[in-house]
Amino acid sequence: MLESVQGSLTVNALMTGREELVTLNRGENPSAVQEKIREHEINQVPVLDDGDVVGLMIADPEDRTLPEDGSYEPIAPKWLVSADTSIRRFIDILDDDRHPARFVFQENEVVGLVTYADLNDAVARTALYLLISQLEIKLARLIRMGEEDIWTYVQILDEERQEELDDLQDEMKEKDVVHDLVEHFKLGDVIGIVRDEPSLLDQTEVSSRDHFNGLVGGVENMRHDVAHSVRLVVDSVDGVKEVNHACCSIERLLDKIPPQSPQLAP
Repeated sequence: MLESVQGSLTVNALMTGREELVTLNRGENPSAVQEKIREHEINQVPVLDDGDVVGLMIADPEDRTLPEDGSYEPIAPKWLVSADTSIRRFIDILDDDRHPARFVFQENEVVGLVTYADLNDAVARTALYLLISQLEIKLARLIRMGEEDIWTYVQILDEERQEELDDLQDEMKEKDVVHDLVEHFKLGDVIGIVRDEPSLLDQTEVSSRDHFNGLVGGVENMRHDVAHSVRLVVDSVDGVKEVNHACCSIERLLDKIPPQSPQLAP
């Protein structure tokens, strides 16, 4: 279900609609919009010719100065992305050539512009959070279906975390509350337990502990950035590479955990 929800989040929800864009007519002096793009912190300006989008003028990322000569990149098929492109696919596209923006088209018409900065939008954060959640849920399921008692797995965690969970267990007992301890595990907990417990690691079909570390490296940091709106998920077009690497690693690990293996069957 999470996969279908994630796939339904598209660039259509991220883009700036054409009517909201700061634009420049071909041949017009860039100074006409210079103040406006600095005010709105814009780095790309669509260029129009008789109302049709013909290209994209890109400002200097340091001071948002537009080219004095009015030069721009002519629109080409590779700078277009369909409005129904998933956000996950959009990240792949941006990482492929590091171009900072794409024109969004729908029914053969340019309807907006989407850029790397839009990956800091709440909708993009939701798409990334759902991907991370899929991994967290699958790893937690492995732990629940493991052969050992949950407290055996807790011993894998550092002493401070063990004490926190022990205190929580005591609190639940005092309140006579039946609870699933795994529900209180953090992302780092499930990653650490599966990585360091051989019987669980084997079920992921990952070749080694080091390989597992390579796949989950950076996932916790991305989760932190995604969950806190005051932090940027992507601060530059080059930053897309790190996000895409983490996404690809999560997807590879998800593929290595059979959804209905004998170990996981109810």
